[in-house]
Amino acid sequence: MALIVVVAVCALVGSLWVWAEQADKMSRIREEKLVMLGLDQMADDHAQLMTPITIWGDAVKKTSVKYDEEWVFNNIGKYFENFLNFESNLLLNSNDEPVFAYRKGHKADPAEFADMAAQTSSLVKTLRADFNERRLHNTPYNTDSNHLGKLMAINGRIYIVGASLLLPDDQTSPLLKYTPFAAVGTHELSSEELIVLSQRYMVSNITLLRPGQIKAPGSAAVAFRDDNGKVLAELTWMPDTPGRTLFIRTLGPVLMISLGLGLIAIVLLHQSQRAAQGLIASEAKAKHMALHDSLTGLPNRTLFADRLKQANERLKRQGGNVAVMCIGLDRFKDVNDTLGHLAGDELIRKNAQKISGMIRSGDTLARLGGDEFVIIQTDTDGSSAASLAKRVLEGLTGTVSLESGQVFSSCSIGVTLLHDGDIEPAEALRQADLALYRAKDSGRGQYAFFEIEMDATIKLRKTLETGLREAVHVEDIEVVYQPQVDHFGHIVGVEALCRWTHPTRGPVSPAYFIPLAEECGLMNELGTLVMRRAMQDSHRWPGLKVAVNVSATQMRCNTFVSHIKDLLQETGTSAQQIEIEITEGVLLNDDNSTQMILRDLRHMGFTIALDDFGTGYSSLGYLSRYPVDKIKIDRSFVSNLGVDPEAEAVIRAIVKLSKALNLNIIAEGVETRAQKNILRQTGCNIIQGYLFSKPVAPAAIDEMMKKERKLVMDDEAVYVAPKIVKMTPRM
Repeated sequence: MALIVVVAVCALVGSLWVWAEQADKMSRIREEKLVMLGLDQMADDHAQLMTPITIWGDAVKKTSVKYDEEWVFNNIGKYFENFLNFESNLLLNSNDEPVFAYRKGHKADPAEFADMAAQTSSLVKTLRADFNERRLHNTPYNTDSNHLGKLMAINGRIYIVGASLLLPDDQTSPLLKYTPFAAVGTHELSSEELIVLSQRYMVSNITLLRPGQIKAPGSAAVAFRDDNGKVLAELTWMPDTPGRTLFIRTLGPVLMISLGLGLIAIVLLHQSQRAAQGLIASEAKAKHMALHDSLTGLPNRTLFADRLKQANERLKRQGGNVAVMCIGLDRFKDVNDTLGHLAGDELIRKNAQKISGMIRSGDTLARLGGDEFVIIQTDTDGSSAASLAKRVLEGLTGTVSLESGQVFSSCSIGVTLLHDGDIEPAEALRQADLALYRAKDSGRGQYAFFEIEMDATIKLRKTLETGLREAVHVEDIEVVYQPQVDHFGHIVGVEALCRWTHPTRGPVSPAYFIPLAEECGLMNELGTLVMRRAMQDSHRWPGLKVAVNVSATQMRCNTFVSHIKDLLQETGTSAQQIEIEITEGVLLNDDNSTQMILRDLRHMGFTIALDDFGTGYSSLGYLSRYPVDKIKIDRSFVSNLGVDPEAEAVIRAIVKLSKALNLNIIAEGVETRAQKNILRQTGCNIIQGYLFSKPVAPAAIDEMMKKERKLVMDDEAVYVAPKIVKMTPRM
């Protein structure tokens, strides 16, 4: 009996050990697949960042058409390093020969990159084959089809390699006749990135193992091999060992098998169940993480595409409609900038909960990233989709209480109604995105349905954005000046305003291109251009104040004050000759940073004018807390003088307020003698408008100054001068 018991125990222990090894092996294989999936995703995400600079008409002109090495150095070399985190970059010509190389801030010899060019040739060939196939079938290319990412081992190190063709952003551009150059960027995978990858997939610290180094026994690994199968480098880590842990835990009870096989059987069964549940839970968690957003728990982009494909399959079988709605939170960036990213994350979670409570159980709500949500509404029509959009708009509009304070939140929605089950998820999402852009462009806080002509609108916006970026880069922006005069016509100051003429589309309204500059990140450069030009022109008119508008974007820049000091030194201008105009929106956050900036500007000698007073968030508190020298009455009040008695009452109140606080005051948009006379009666002595002069070139101001600074009212101009659209910020 003892022998039987010993044999039974040994057999049981041996079986457990084999089972533990198998469980550990399965766990290791799962971890290796997860890590490889994460590396592939990391490489693809890195490569995708290249497309905004490679799908650009100028990129083709400066490479395939006429090679410009300085442009390549700045936009392929430095840009890829500074903004895309590619330390080493390579440019291949139409024959896939290296013509430019860049490494860590300096131009390098392309011959040094021969190994990299050879190893990345397969990526470039694949891109070219796909591009030629699309061109052959007249299929448009996009950001998803013009990049490839891959991880490679070079000299015992792991690199993220991205490749992209340099193509024009216009699908009908004549530049397509040129064989495109190819840009290749490499980024060495750092230990910090390996730590982040380890934490994301919940494995132990991943380390790089070079050829010749010995791998720890039992470690998991992702190997990188050459074409002959030779291992060039490995990423290794110690995998989780649930089986061995279980074996150790059960070894004690197993050794007590002599006390009774029945008791041992119960213990083993219990432990086996726990192990199985742990493996199932781990696999389910990994699958959930791969298909769901970590912040909200909602389906992510991958699961959204799968759900939409399923909805389209039902659409093919049963008919009907499917609605895809893109929801974007309005001014979400302001929440992050003012209250921090934790507050932004909290706002996203609360809005996700609200939307989830508004949709049916058969519909899908997903988060695509940032502040963008998407809804798939099945078995619907235009009326039902509009009703849901209205409910979401109402539900997400209002004050939201966050841990860091209260914010006002609203959203805009783009809707596309699908009748064809063959449409791809990417195309459906693109249509909804276009509709969302139309909703935001129309004033936010509303919804819009996709229409065919929206494609043309987006192309026009892209054309103007490219043109504006180029115009700011080469300083092809005109700065004009509108005189500010007293009631006798004497010029007491001028306001600097900017104008832009597109090379092919002609003059573009400031009401369009200045918000466009805000949206595409050009506001600081445009503001600097206008400020520098105004400071330079101020030398032409000694003793005359030159007013320059400053946007909220510029004020939020940490280096704004130091940059203004540099401009004063560069142009040799006295701050006393410049007046900085800000809108009430700049003061909206009412923070110490804004107060300090304005006080610094006052200390330097600038005067501060509050523009558009009375139209936004007017508050006596602003005038007492902030160092403001002048109030500027908005044209909306001036235009109603003589028509609306309330307009005159408001202006009288503003004038009394300014005098009580010892502030100067000016009215803009004055176009008639009647308006001028009423303003004079109210006590507003400085005016600006078409009654005396429209915005003119600096040379015209020179001529006015020669006439003892006196202007004659132009009654005829009152009727023929075009209206200037008031906007914030105004340049």
